[in-house]
Amino acid sequence: MTSGRDIEVILSNTKELFLVMSIIMLVMAGVCFLLGEPQNSIAFIDAFIVSLGIGVLLWMVFPDIPEPELRHAIIIAALAYPIVAAITMIPYYVIQGIPPLDAFFEGMSGWTGTGMTMIADPQNSDRVIQLWRSTTEWLGGFGVIVLMITILIRPGTSTYVLYQSESHKEKIHPSVRSTVRTMWGLYVILTILGIFLLYIAGMPLWDSLNHSLASFATGGFSIYPESIAAYDSIWIEMAISLLVIIGALPFVVIYRTIRDGKMALFKDIQARAMFIIIIFGAMILTAENYFTYGNIIDSARYSLFQFISAVTTTGFQTADIASWTPTAMLIMSVAMIIGGCAGSTASGIKVARAIFLTNQFKLWSKKTLMSKSAIVTIKLGNKRVTEDALNQELSEATLISFLWVVSVLASVMIMSHILGPQYDIAKIIFEVCSVHGNVGLSCGIVGPGLHYLGKILFIFDMWIGRLEIIPVLLLIRYLIKGFNL
Repeated sequence: MTSGRDIEVILSNTKELFLVMSIIMLVMAGVCFLLGEPQNSIAFIDAFIVSLGIGVLLWMVFPDIPEPELRHAIIIAALAYPIVAAITMIPYYVIQGIPPLDAFFEGMSGWTGTGMTMIADPQNSDRVIQLWRSTTEWLGGFGVIVLMITILIRPGTSTYVLYQSESHKEKIHPSVRSTVRTMWGLYVILTILGIFLLYIAGMPLWDSLNHSLASFATGGFSIYPESIAAYDSIWIEMAISLLVIIGALPFVVIYRTIRDGKMALFKDIQARAMFIIIIFGAMILTAENYFTYGNIIDSARYSLFQFISAVTTTGFQTADIASWTPTAMLIMSVAMIIGGCAGSTASGIKVARAIFLTNQFKLWSKKTLMSKSAIVTIKLGNKRVTEDALNQELSEATLISFLWVVSVLASVMIMSHILGPQYDIAKIIFEVCSVHGNVGLSCGIVGPGLHYLGKILFIFDMWIGRLEIIPVLLLIRYLIKGFNL
C-alpha cells in the first residue's frame, strides 16, 4: 500500500502548483482592468482565492518540501493537468456562462495545447476570455511542471526530477534552472516577433497577440469560430505556418540555430525528418484533394496549411475538413499521430520515435547480413548509435506507440457508440486522433452539443495525450495499489 511518506511528498510538492496558479489568477485579475473589463476581475479573484486557499491549507498540513523521486514526480505531473484545468474553469464558468463540464473541457484543452473548444462563438467573448484561452495554451506549451519550476525554482535534484516528469530530456545548459530560463527567454522573444510578423501579414494587433501566443505553443485556439479561415489571406496563412513549424522544432535546435547559424537546423535529424514529412505528406494530400477543390492551386493551398497544422499538432484550420474524402482524413490522422519533434511544444508520438522505429528495419537487415561477432551501429544524423543504445530507445518508442494505438482504437470504439450512425468511421478516427494528439483540427464532432460522455472521454484523451499516457496509467495504478508491487 501507499505510505504516508509518499502522500506527503506528492501533496507537499503539489501545493506549489496551487501557489503558481494563484499568482497567475491575480495577474489576470489585473489584466481585466487594463482591458477595460473590471467586472470580470471578480471571476479571476474567485479563482485566486480558491487556489491560494488550497495551497495554504496544504502548506499548513505539509510545511516541508521533501525532494521527490522520479515515481513521485510522474504522479505530480499527472495530477497537475486536472488541477490547473479545474482552477482555469472558474473564469469560463463565471464570465462565459458555459456549463461546468464544458468549462473544465476548455481548461484542459488550453493547458494541454489541444485547441478544441466548447465556446460556440469566441469572437463575441469578452476580451479577457479570448486572452485567457490563448494564455493557457502559451503557458501550457512548456508544460505545467516547467512553469512551476520557473516561478518557484529551487536547488537540488528535485528540480531535474520534476523537469524529467513531463518528458523533458535534453537540456541547453548543464543546469536545469539555466535551461528553463533560456527556454522561456527564447519563447518570449519568438512570441513577440510572431506578433509583429502576423501584424505585418495583415492581422489586427489584438488578433496577432492571441494567435502568436497560440502558434508558438502549437495550441490552436482562435478568437474566431472559423479559425484562420476567417481572414482568407494567403499571407496570414504563410506567417502562421512559419510560426507553428518553429513551435514544433526542438528548443535546443532553435537555440543552436540562433547561436551557430542555419546549418545547426539542417544538421538535426528530427528537423530534417519533419520537413520531409511535411513536403511529401502535403504533396500526397494535395493530390487526394484535387478533385475536392477542382484545381491544383486551391488544393495545394488548403492541403499544405492543414497538413502543417496536423503535423505540428497546432489545430489552426482554413478548410472544411468534413467535406474531404475519407482517405484525406486518414492521411491527416497519420500526421496527427506522428506529431512534432521531441523537445518542442508539440504533442503526438513524436518524430524522434518515428525515426527510431523506422531504423529498426535498418538494424535488423544489418544484423542479418553481417557476422554474429560484428558490432552493429546505426547512423542517426551525424551520430553513430550502438545496437544497445538503439534498442533502449526502440523499447520506449515501441511501448509509447503501442499504447497510443491501443488508446486511440479504444476511444474510436467508445466514441462510435456514443455518436451512433451520425458520423462515419473516418470522421470519428480523425476527431479522436486530433484530440488524442492535442491537435484541435475538427470535422465538426467536438462542440457544445457533444454528448457529455463524449466530452468526458475527450478530456481523458487530451490528458493522456499530453503526458504520453504512461504517467496517467501510473497515477491510476497508484490510486488503486499504491507504489508497492
